[in-house]
Amino acid sequence: MSHESIAILIIAVCVVLFVINKINTCVVACLGCIAFVVTGVCSFQEAFSGFSNSLVILIFGALIVGEAMSQTGLDKIIGNFVIKVSRDNERVFILLAGAVSGLLSMWMANTAVVACFLPIIASVSRTSKNMTMKNMTMSITFGAMYGGACTLIGSTSQLAVQGILTEMTDQSLGMFTLMPVGLILLVSFLLYEQLIGYKLGIKIWGDRPLEGIEDEALLKQDMTEYEHHPHYKRKMIILVVIFVLMVISYTASLLPTAITALLSAMLCFVTGCAEPRKTIKRINWNSVLFLGCCMGLANGITATNINQMLADVLTKVLGTQVNPVLFLAIVILFPMVVSNFLANATTTVIFTPIVIGACKLYGFNILPYCLAVAYAASTTCATPMAHSQITMTMVAGYRFTDYAKANIPVQLLTFAELMIFLPLFFPLAG
Repeated sequence: MSHESIAILIIAVCVVLFVINKINTCVVACLGCIAFVVTGVCSFQEAFSGFSNSLVILIFGALIVGEAMSQTGLDKIIGNFVIKVSRDNERVFILLAGAVSGLLSMWMANTAVVACFLPIIASVSRTSKNMTMKNMTMSITFGAMYGGACTLIGSTSQLAVQGILTEMTDQSLGMFTLMPVGLILLVSFLLYEQLIGYKLGIKIWGDRPLEGIEDEALLKQDMTEYEHHPHYKRKMIILVVIFVLMVISYTASLLPTAITALLSAMLCFVTGCAEPRKTIKRINWNSVLFLGCCMGLANGITATNINQMLADVLTKVLGTQVNPVLFLAIVILFPMVVSNFLANATTTVIFTPIVIGACKLYGFNILPYCLAVAYAASTTCATPMAHSQITMTMVAGYRFTDYAKANIPVQLLTFAELMIFLPLFFPLAG
């Protein structure tokens, strides 16, 4: 059996296990890397080179900074501020909280942002006569999702694309490459919720009682714990300074992005904004390990000729000549559908090598199509399986069908915007 056939079999088994979801996705990806080495498809260094990649260091640093925000209580202070400004108006609260969650998700893990806002939403809905958890939770969470599509570290999908892109080409994504289109997606979603989504949600779930709130921590959390404590106030000020300097370094490219993230994380430890042992226990290691293993799977693919073979199959189906706009529609549509059932990083690992190979054959610019995969995978929301942060919203008592009814219009809007704005900012053909 050829190395290409073995690699295809290994990837196929991994995809099936990803879909079945009986084994942790990180474990599956790691087993795939091991299988590549054992079968001789690629060397140990190639299969596990992802763990020496700067992207793993980048996401590691970003997670620590996000955890520091949680440990100092800065995230809760931000949430309290949003409550006061909204003045018991549900729509205003959704707009402000959605915008704030989007801004935070540009720099923090989406799940961390949602974990911060869920107790805030629960508290607001419990104390207010004009606000309900169902009407707010999904909208605010999706603000975090779209915010995460604005920067390189905002979501694992673009980090996975970055890893594969740098391995297979001489191109790479900058920290703010995704920002122009990402901001358009975020702002348009917030406007959509105000004009259409809010009323549509009320029609779908109406006055249905809260069926899903079982997490007592959401109902009991005291959000005033940090506001008047001088110890935490000092740490918050220090963390704000670290955060601002980190963003300046990213923006001005003062240091490599991975070094900036790691230096910011270490400053959080040195200044006491994050406690090392507590942080190590609470950090989402699955995202770090999964990213490293995903790059190993990509290396296993590129060590053979699979991506070229799959690209050849694609060109046979579409023909030797295809309109770049039509190809863009295909590149957006397939990851968008698949990512509703698979992890977004998994989706990008599957589709990015194929897209790069096809772009080389057609002579298209690779970057916009890789961005299309990243945007499509990271903004899917038609099922609660799409992302872990969307799964978290089920505590508000949504039914599985609620996600499709409320969010297929959102998916169509995102698809249309990607079709319009990606070619405007990034030419499809050179």
